[in-house]
Amino acid sequence: MPSKKLRDEISIPLVVDVDGSLVNGDLLIEGTLRLLATTPFKLFSLPFWLAKGRAALKRRVAQAVSLPPETLVLNPAVLEKIAAAKAAGRQVWLASAADELAVAPLTERLGATGHLTSNGRTNLVGETKAATLVRRFGAGGFDYIGNEWRDLVVWKQARRAIGINLSARLARKVRTLDAEAQFLTGPDRRLIDYIRALRPHQWSKNVLVFIPLVAAHEIQASLYLVAAGLFVALSAVASGTYLLNDLLDLPHDRRHERKRHRPLAAGTVPLLPMIGFGLVLAVGGLGLAWSLSALAGVYILLYLLVTLAYSLSLKHKTFLDVITLALLFAIRVLAGAAVVHIELSPWFLAFFTFVFLSLAIVKRQSELRALQEAGWSAVSGRAYVTADLPVLTAFGAASGMAAVVVFALYIQTVEVSKSYGRPECLWWICPLLIYWLGRMTLLANRGAVDEDPVTFALSDRTSWLTGVSVLAAFTVAL
Repeated sequence: MPSKKLRDEISIPLVVDVDGSLVNGDLLIEGTLRLLATTPFKLFSLPFWLAKGRAALKRRVAQAVSLPPETLVLNPAVLEKIAAAKAAGRQVWLASAADELAVAPLTERLGATGHLTSNGRTNLVGETKAATLVRRFGAGGFDYIGNEWRDLVVWKQARRAIGINLSARLARKVRTLDAEAQFLTGPDRRLIDYIRALRPHQWSKNVLVFIPLVAAHEIQASLYLVAAGLFVALSAVASGTYLLNDLLDLPHDRRHERKRHRPLAAGTVPLLPMIGFGLVLAVGGLGLAWSLSALAGVYILLYLLVTLAYSLSLKHKTFLDVITLALLFAIRVLAGAAVVHIELSPWFLAFFTFVFLSLAIVKRQSELRALQEAGWSAVSGRAYVTADLPVLTAFGAASGMAAVVVFALYIQTVEVSKSYGRPECLWWICPLLIYWLGRMTLLANRGAVDEDPVTFALSDRTSWLTGVSVLAAFTVAL
């Protein structure tokens, strides 16, 4: 027979907090983000739900969206504690300020004994949680895993305090309540993860703001400094919108072979602060662009609005998604022209429209090819299946060739004959464009283009050599 001490140990249930302890995040925030991702207009309902209390808000959000456990990030250290308790024959209970509808799937997934949660009327947090646990298990009749300051009142009533990812100050406070308190480690909060969440590698696409200056043969350093300011503004806005997109895309990214390693999807950065940081970046970048040029500010505002539309809806629409991506490329160029007061010709706009559409399709090709190699036919939240790859490839190639045709027609215009001393040398650029655009399409079809085609091109030696050759042709033509 087990000893009395062992019997007493087995009789003590393990109570596990959910938000921030079991789940590396917050179920209300996760649920709200998924609600906005699926039905954006529900944003206007949130204040009315909150007016009835936080418990009522949690219930309405939980009724509107489901949170399958497989789409959440669970802390391995807490899962090990739960597994050890179950193996020892102990009861495991979940106690959460989250709503019962959100917690119940986790209880079932973990095989826990039961759960104590908010219920639409009572918000189970702090003193309320402590009192509920004492009524259910008695003072000192449970062990409790928590993670934040408001758990102190619960640890005070527990037999054993177990903290996860506590600050040094909070850990000292817990130790005064329980000299034998245990401390678990959660995900590291590293500065590099916060930086990675901003996707700084994507800022390279914003070099497009300098294209109008190069195309206009401008050499004034002051104009390039102004364009550099716009580059900074656009990078800030872009990072803000990337954060928003990743927050809305959490369940899809967590199922994606590569995107699940992004900081927000992996749970290595907290959700709520990043929402605020994203808003600060977007507003700050917009303000900087507006201070440089009102018209450039309008284009950056348009970029922000189009990106929001893309994140909330358009990325789920067949072909509208690639047209939107092409438009976002084009807006960068238009903003670059506006900030230095350069007027773009229709030929210029037509050429880059087809180039950007081709590159946007290359982005989708590379994603579908990666899915195909992983053995998937489709991915949740996207408009394409791998069977669409041949059609997309054809459209991408056609867009690229259309760009070359537009450029060839442009060479023969009166405008070119007035601007260039040897316009016939511009014909050298046509085979270079055919080579580069065709190669990008081919590489995407092979799965060799990682993520964004512009980012890929800026790190690709052949693309650089092609770009230098094009620049040389322009120089000789002058």
